Amino acid sequence: MHDQNGFGADSDVTLVRLRCSVIVFRDESVLLLHRTRNGGDWVLPGGCPRRGEGMAACARREVLEETGLRAEVNRVAFALETIAPEGAERTLEIVFWAAEASTSTVVTETEPGLKPAFVPLDALPDLDLRPPIAGHLRGLRARLPSTAPYLGNLWRPRNEPAPHM
Repeated sequence: MHDQNGFGADSDVTLVRLRCSVIVFRDESVLLLHRTRNGGDWVLPGGCPRRGEGMAACARREVLEETGLRAEVNRVAFALETIAPEGAERTLEIVFWAAEASTSTVVTETEPGLKPAFVPLDALPDLDLRPPIAGHLRGLRARLPSTAPYLGNLWRPRNEPAPHM
């Protein structure tokens, strides 16, 4: 049985937070952010889209804002979700693979408490990486360019019937 919105009685309609993040490899290292004010964990650069902003545009903006690096974002590396044990918090993360616009760019701390660094892939198992995707990052680097294209916003208005005259 479904309600008026098409959801079944056992559907979880918890609000899903969308996060867009970016993987940038430089040789055998990957760009990460060290969150010094949140217990010292590490994350991919990324964040939530602004109203009307596409996911690739969000990923591009976030990596620039958080690291000073300009990235060419156009391929999806993978998608993941995180669900808190009690189910109250749910995040869908679209992880993009990006190429640097210039490999000579030095990443800089642009936001307090977020220190960007290119971290060697073999050091990832020793980090508190959130979510725990170290193996996926190493595997992705080994098989590049095995990614999926990002098709962007495909919304189009419905074809309205022509008015009768």
